[in-house]
Amino acid sequence: MAVSKLAASAARLMKQGLLKEAAREFESALKQDPKDASALLGLARLRLAQEDEDAARTVLRRLLELHPTHPEALSHLARLEAQEGNERALGLLRELASRPKPGFFEVLNHGRALLHAEQHEAATAELERALRLQPGNPQVLTYLGMALQGRKQLDAALKRYQEAAAATRTEHLPLLLASRVQVLQGQVGAALATLRQAILRAPREPSLYREFASLCLFAGAPDAAARAAIELRLQLPESADAAYLHGLAMFVAGKDDDAERILREALQKATGSPDVRLALAKVLRRKGNDAEAQRLLEEAVALAPGEPGPANDLAVLLMSRPSGKAAARAVLEKALAAQPEDPGLHLNLALALADSEPKRARTHAQKAQASKDTRIREQADRLMAALAQ
Repeated sequence: MAVSKLAASAARLMKQGLLKEAAREFESALKQDPKDASALLGLARLRLAQEDEDAARTVLRRLLELHPTHPEALSHLARLEAQEGNERALGLLRELASRPKPGFFEVLNHGRALLHAEQHEAATAELERALRLQPGNPQVLTYLGMALQGRKQLDAALKRYQEAAAATRTEHLPLLLASRVQVLQGQVGAALATLRQAILRAPREPSLYREFASLCLFAGAPDAAARAAIELRLQLPESADAAYLHGLAMFVAGKDDDAERILREALQKATGSPDVRLALAKVLRRKGNDAEAQRLLEEAVALAPGEPGPANDLAVLLMSRPSGKAAARAVLEKALAAQPEDPGLHLNLALALADSEPKRARTHAQKAQASKDTRIREQADRLMAALAQ
């Protein structure tokens, strides 16, 4: 397939990451010659890289009208269809990748489709084959990391993500995925450092600030979380989620007045949010405003009746009153019907039943003892000891 000068120029721009400029060059090539197959294929690859699947389909179909058996075009279209659940498309991908001397994209697309179908072992083998065709390709390394992570091979997945990050030096996705693996491995400090690198590569990507702020809260670093949340709010000034995260950071930092103000602002932006109500209720309880906290928690429970967080907080508030245990039991039993394995619900129901129904209380306390949360487990152990007396 001959490559026109404009298509070759566009391909060079695309390799440099100048996608908008490359798109203009490909379009110019097609204006000169609508049957320029190299320009059609290059533009299809570009649209796929931009995740504009509809535009990619249109260009690929134009190419297939000219060359009905074009293997790469067939492969790209088949992958898109396979990811929509088309089994025949997955079979076509297998056939294209099994031909003698298949092209790089035929093998890669088959591996990606297998990964999407969660056939992680088969995806690993195919993606390793793609990597042999293009050693060091950051895209392949990233997908290979995903396949290995799907197989619970976290060390191997992390290695591939780090190799992908080193190979591209501009893409933030491998670093983001690497940080998530590090969290799973308990390396929270390393995960934060990796996320900082991702942010340096993509400082205008809001999702990275959200992830960083959330991880800072998990790590017990509310000031850093607040800074990330502020940056997120600057980028997304109308976002209720950004305001919520900012308010949560202020609460964890012990700055209750700021937390209340910011969370009330978040609630104005997201009037139907149970999470914002839950966070604001926590602030108000700490400030001694139990009446409004209860109202907010009751609204949160009504909005999300199966969620343990609002039910647990409302139950704890109710149990702080002399005659509140019966009301707390009703809230907790309804939540347990939706979340029968939640240890926090079991613990609080055991506490609510301890005086009136110690046998039932022991049953729920035993279930809470199985919690992975040390605090819940320790409280359940103390309750079991008290019930045994």
